Amino acid sequence: MKTVAAGQCDLQKSDQRTVTNSTSCDNVSKKNSNRTENDTNLYLWKRIAKYKSIPLVLLAAFCSAMQAILVRYINEDVHAIQISFIRFLLQLSIPIPVMIYKNISPKPESRKVFILLLLRSVFGMVGFTTAYMSYYFMRVGDSTAIIFGSPVFVGIFARIIMKETFGAIDMILVITAISGVFLISQPPFLFGRELIQITNTVYPTQYKGALLAFCTCVCFSLTTVLLRKIGILGVNSFKVVFYYAFIASIGSSLLTTVFGPWTIPPCGFVRYVLVALGSFNCIAQCLLTYSLSIERSVFVSILKTNEVIFAFILEYLLFRDFPGFLSLLGIFLVMTASILASLKKMWFAKKDNSISRETHERDNSNNSLPESTETCTRETVV
Repeated sequence: MKTVAAGQCDLQKSDQRTVTNSTSCDNVSKKNSNRTENDTNLYLWKRIAKYKSIPLVLLAAFCSAMQAILVRYINEDVHAIQISFIRFLLQLSIPIPVMIYKNISPKPESRKVFILLLLRSVFGMVGFTTAYMSYYFMRVGDSTAIIFGSPVFVGIFARIIMKETFGAIDMILVITAISGVFLISQPPFLFGRELIQITNTVYPTQYKGALLAFCTCVCFSLTTVLLRKIGILGVNSFKVVFYYAFIASIGSSLLTTVFGPWTIPPCGFVRYVLVALGSFNCIAQCLLTYSLSIERSVFVSILKTNEVIFAFILEYLLFRDFPGFLSLLGIFLVMTASILASLKKMWFAKKDNSISRETHERDNSNNSLPESTETCTRETVV
């Protein structure tokens, strides 16, 4: 009887050990499957993050278009250069509380960073000022067509300063986008329209306005490349906007004193529009700064031309200004250039993803499977 009882106890112990071993193996396999699932989700999020520059730049273009539309509401109430000053001043009030909350020091990381921030602020201020001044000497369509030629200079400057690639495909996309901008703005020096009077002023000095618009184009191109350089150095976007707004507000106040009289904006609607201008400008600058820190300058500048499309859509919704056939053709060209640039970006990202995916799966197979097999074998032996 003792022998039978001892045999039954041994049998029960072996059964319990078998159940324990199988449970341990199941737990290990579940852990491995959970880890694989988490790695897959992380991989998918990283893959989506590679395309986040596209919606960010488009949102920045929309905010810039909103600025242009809002200026149209108040251009007769406040001088254009004073509008710039108020916008920069309001823009300055937004990053300061964010920097205080996030404990971001305004002190630049190095002398090189300070010089880049200073140059970016000066070129940005000069670009906006010359753009507004060019409207006094030539039609807005002419000025817009010249200013939005900046992707060409962005590609050239990025190639010289940043050593970025600027191939034949990039040049074709840039030419397509600029052709669309010309068709949308329809400058009279190409389409042969008669000069019209705006605010009782005829534009007899087209060359002076063209020179100012060309200066704006170059300044905006240099600003884009400098933002790319600053973003690569890891400078916080709010710090970049802070320096830009601080220096530009000082410069625009001096220009307002020299070129135009100071006026107090009327209460109510005009002041609300000015606050909205500062907010949209700050959002656009933050998005552009961050986008240029993760994406090539030429790609960002091509997508930024969608600002013209957003402006036309907003004008139609708010003012019922419907574009003509040539404008619609220009919108199609700009959208085509943007879509092709995005597809090019996705194609290169897909190649990188396939390589990283193969590496990821190979590492998973080398690390997880031997560990689980060894664990189950060790527990079974015990």
